[in-house]
Amino acid sequence: MAWRHGLNWDVDQVKQLMSLVGGHPYLIRKALYHIWQQDFTLEELLVKYTRKVRIYSEYLGQQLSNLRQYPELYAAFTQVTNSPTPAKLEWEQALQLQTMGLVHLKGDRVLPSCNLYRQYFNV
Repeated sequence: MAWRHGLNWDVDQVKQLMSLVGGHPYLIRKALYHIWQQDFTLEELLVKYTRKVRIYSEYLGQQLSNLRQYPELYAAFTQVTNSPTPAKLEWEQALQLQTMGLVHLKGDRVLPSCNLYRQYFNV
């Protein structure tokens, strides 16, 4: 996709973006479009996206709104994003968060599906 946007990226740059957005197609496409438009560079996105680069604000706000409808899930996800290591949750909560695309299961543990979620939801 980077190549299709005229970006001559190396493997490290692709990995950096993937680490931020976890391979989520919409989030990747949005980042590549804005980088192609020269709104910011990949480096600026990686360093400043929570402060200055707000391309994901609407999407993240929607995820937050979805979670706030279910206080127990919101609390569970906050636990996951605040933990430096994969967190242990009740199985039903882990599956619900996975269904929402917010986490990955790693055995009986849970971790955010991308660093973007960890940074945004880390309280």
